[in-house]
Amino acid sequence: MSWSVRAIGNVAEVRGCLDEQFKGPLAGLSDDGERRTVEMLRDCIDQCLTTFDPAQVVAVSTYGHMSCSVWDQSLTVSIHPVL
Repeated sequence: MSWSVRAIGNVAEVRGCLDEQFKGPLAGLSDDGERRTVEMLRDCIDQCLTTFDPAQVVAVSTYGHMSCSVWDQSLTVSIHPVL
């Protein structure tokens, strides 16, 4: 399964948008290990967002690919301020 979430805006807007978007991949995963990986990634992104000024505009892009047949996982995260 492949999934992605993206958001741009101030920290509060991004948090709200990502919270809604992460519901999709979490609902689509049947394996507890994969679900836990996505939950941990979601929580890590949220923790990283606390390091930005709340008024700062940030862009977050996250992509994941998981294959149960060979237990292959790939995760990519980008978090950066928009100047």
